[in-house]
Amino acid sequence: MHAPNASYLRVYEPARAFADPGYWRAYAASGRAVDPLEGPRIRREALYERIGWPWRGVPSFGREAYVIDRGEGDPLVCPWNLRYRIASAALEVRRLTPEAVAEALFPPEFLSSAAEVVALDDGADRHAAPADAHEHVASWSVPLRWFACVRPEDRELVIQPGLSLLRYRTPIAKSRTGLAVARNLVRSEFGDGAELAEALAETGRWLDGFHRDSIVELDYGGLVSRLAPDELRDEDSVDLTWQALDHLGASEPEEAQECYARLVDRWRDRRLAERLN
Repeated sequence: MHAPNASYLRVYEPARAFADPGYWRAYAASGRAVDPLEGPRIRREALYERIGWPWRGVPSFGREAYVIDRGEGDPLVCPWNLRYRIASAALEVRRLTPEAVAEALFPPEFLSSAAEVVALDDGADRHAAPADAHEHVASWSVPLRWFACVRPEDRELVIQPGLSLLRYRTPIAKSRTGLAVARNLVRSEFGDGAELAEALAETGRWLDGFHRDSIVELDYGGLVSRLAPDELRDEDSVDLTWQALDHLGASEPEEAQECYARLVDRWRDRRLAERLN
């Protein structure tokens, strides 16, 4: 099974930010944590193994996470929260889907199980805020607002036979500042009602729910398999984003629009692949 064609925006929190830090410290020390390169494929396999049709209830999963352990202080943890996320997604589909379609997709007992999981908040991996899942997933592309969460100097690129990755990792304080700068510049130019400004604000509110010592990661995930090595080396969407924002800050809207148009054009064709699949 191949890795999903998806990108990821993750937050890794220090173990002390959780209700049971001892569990996550022991988990990190055990070496059980899965590498983010393999995690999406392994999670999908686990999901397929547990869910049959029709679904009778939300399946149970072990408490797994991605971990950054730099050998100093607390390990940084990004829990998978699979059970909660499946339940929450099912309820959201039900909310957005006509009742007849929702009933065909989900048996009543599954929806009842999902509601119970969400109501119980599924254990100690979550905080009080209901929208604080540690990982956001986007199929077939990278949402443009995510590029404002990181900076060009945060880039990590590996190109090897059988192993390629492109990701950005940055302290959450830096990410929050970048989003605030981007939001304010967009609002100043286009007004509070601008769709991009609201998207940036929404991402900023999500980041506000995490510990101040967290790390934010933008991971191109399975998308790298669809990019040739030269394309990976030349992939500079984060640079283009900040060039556009710098032009806005310098009162150069035409130059900013040119950078943004290049960014939109670049990802339009990649998003079209979703419609073809």
